[in-house]
Amino acid sequence: MLDSFTSRGKAGLFFAGFGTILLLAGIIGYTLTGEVEDIPTPNAPNKAFFSGDPLPGNALSAFVAAEVTITWDRDDVWIGLVDEDEKKRCEDVPTFFSNGLDCDGSSMDFVAGNPGATAEEGFTWEMESGTYFAALGAKDGALPSGTEVVVFYEVHLGHSLLSLLVSFGAILSGAVLIFYGRE
Repeated sequence: MLDSFTSRGKAGLFFAGFGTILLLAGIIGYTLTGEVEDIPTPNAPNKAFFSGDPLPGNALSAFVAAEVTITWDRDDVWIGLVDEDEKKRCEDVPTFFSNGLDCDGSSMDFVAGNPGATAEEGFTWEMESGTYFAALGAKDGALPSGTEVVVFYEVHLGHSLLSLLVSFGAILSGAVLIFYGRE
């Protein structure tokens, strides 16, 4: 069968095969799950605490879309995600300011999640490029009863617009090369 194709037709078979595999892989997607244990609960009411390190970024965000679902094991704490500017703003506010001016959760600009999110449902976030931090606080201004929070995450990887265009482009160009590459 390959003998009936010129080198152009064989290249077309490669492109069409590559595009089809890429299209199917993106449609099916891939899911990563895990948990982070031993996260200390907030030790002060009406205050948000931030992760020291930023969340891992999506280096291939133009080519791979990532959707993150986060849940946790306790209903007396809240979790949210903020960008680097919001974290800096909160760190610059003195702790003696009253509620509404500092970062107690109600006055924060969340990228995802918020103080009203329940532990069982959590929240979902479409990963974007940038630097983001996890924020944690106690609900209703009370101290949590335990000392640790376990956070569960699920990351689903799939197509972005660019990867769909590349897939269809490879299939289409492969089909054209196959058509004109016959002997």
